[in-house]
Amino acid sequence: MAVLINGKSASASEIVAGALNDHDRATIVGEQSFGKGLVQSVFPLSQGAGLALTTAYYYTPGGRSIQRPLPGQLEKVTAGGVGGIVPDQVVTPEAMTRFRAVLEANGMFTSFATEWLQRSRPKIADSFEVSNALLDEFQTAMSARNIRPSLAEWSSEREWIRSRLKQEILNLTLGVSKGDEVEIHRDPVVRAARAAIERK
Repeated sequence: MAVLINGKSASASEIVAGALNDHDRATIVGEQSFGKGLVQSVFPLSQGAGLALTTAYYYTPGGRSIQRPLPGQLEKVTAGGVGGIVPDQVVTPEAMTRFRAVLEANGMFTSFATEWLQRSRPKIADSFEVSNALLDEFQTAMSARNIRPSLAEWSSEREWIRSRLKQEILNLTLGVSKGDEVEIHRDPVVRAARAAIERK
């Protein structure tokens, strides 16, 4: 089994990941988790106020504290751990380059896919792939919006654009779940998790 975590994985997800890891039942893949391991009890006060008092910490079965270090409590909290769950295999998500950010902010994929589908009315099946000719059309549409990447940028991002465009076309024709499948196959964390399972 492979468990995927990132910097936003917190609390219950960290408890489960830590337990599976300590008992050698799963490979943890991704980024170090958030480190939310506090147990708090709320005591009511006057005028509708309350006091949230930390009364315990969560630990993994092996004795590692899930809570990330707090100021003034470094030694106590980090005994047996550094807070959060540290993956067996550290893998970062796709980088958001400046060029990718511009395309996403301008809604290029959705607008182009919508216009192309209305104009061409193609029959889209699960096996659909973005052709080089369609990529050329996309590049022309970018230029019309004054998005003109350098040759190096276009070459390095070409396959990402192909995948992202396929995702959007499937979203609009076969449903978001089909588009999500494209994104999952592109995700480096998911790919690493699959490789970890295959090695077991």
